[in-house]
Amino acid sequence: MTLSFIASFGLAKAPLNLVAGRWSDRVGRRPVLIAVAGWMFGIPVVGFFLLVHAWWAVIVANLFLGANQAFAWTMTINAQLDIAGPRQRGMAMGINEATRYIGVAIATWLAVYVARWGGLLRAPVVLEAGVVVGGLVTSLWFIRDTRDFVLTEARTGVTRSHDRAVREHTAWQSFVFASFGEPSLSVSSWAGLTNKLADTVAWGISQFGTGALSDIIGRKRPIVTGFGLLGAGLVGLTLVHGMWGWVPLAVLSGLGMALLYPNLNSTVSDVAPADRRGSILGVYRLWRDGGYFVGGLLIGGLIAIFGTRWAIDIIGIVVLLMTILLAWRLQETHHLAGSQPAASHSQVGRS
Repeated sequence: MTLSFIASFGLAKAPLNLVAGRWSDRVGRRPVLIAVAGWMFGIPVVGFFLLVHAWWAVIVANLFLGANQAFAWTMTINAQLDIAGPRQRGMAMGINEATRYIGVAIATWLAVYVARWGGLLRAPVVLEAGVVVGGLVTSLWFIRDTRDFVLTEARTGVTRSHDRAVREHTAWQSFVFASFGEPSLSVSSWAGLTNKLADTVAWGISQFGTGALSDIIGRKRPIVTGFGLLGAGLVGLTLVHGMWGWVPLAVLSGLGMALLYPNLNSTVSDVAPADRRGSILGVYRLWRDGGYFVGGLLIGGLIAIFGTRWAIDIIGIVVLLMTILLAWRLQETHHLAGSQPAASHSQVGRS
């Protein structure tokens, strides 16, 4: 019952990632961010929390929140990847993910502060309304579309054997190709889902550095190492007692998460053709955020049947098994992206 709000969030966000990615390849990132849905889906979230005080309203509000993230946050990721180009994708993803969770920390602190000042039921919702309005206004006034970056990268970048076929794929063919066909894309998708199973336990601010690290040493080593550290940290949490053991293991898990999380996005972007990046990332994020739905149900069931300790151990073992699968199936993709930078800012300015 408690985890159902996580499951509802994933149920909305996962499939809409697929829709958002494909639309963004057709009409551009900015229209999806604003007009198609994007920040508009944040408005009902505020209404439900402000006007209805029941658990079903939390579930429905999280459906809209998942839709908001699928259209808005996914477009910020696509746009940053467009701008950064092949050489600095890891750094772009590290910055995006790290600043996102800095934002979570700031919002958490502010929500507690305003709740003490204005009450728990209404004050945090007023804060959320301010965030939604701020995001919408920022997108309308300051964000420009990145389509010229995509076109320049598609024209000047390295051409891979699968690029022409991917450009002609239907939505279903893209899903099959990225989910089960191309080795690095498919295992990255499965790894993303597994990652979200552990998402309720650990995070790390180290993503600022770990994303850029992959631009230097490649994607595979940080991802495989990250899954190993995450799995070991989760299993270790159930073997020690007291804060002296839990804190270092939580840090270890967070470091593992930081190593793998932004670099899975970068891996998928390396393999996808520039002008179909949104669609392929949409498939990956369908799998990845589907982990919220699977995890919400699976972890809730495991806790109910076996208890918290066994639930954490089982998820930790699943993560460690994924480490082995990644070591075997994941190919190094950083060199596939080539070394051509994306379009210059002057080119975009002339559009």
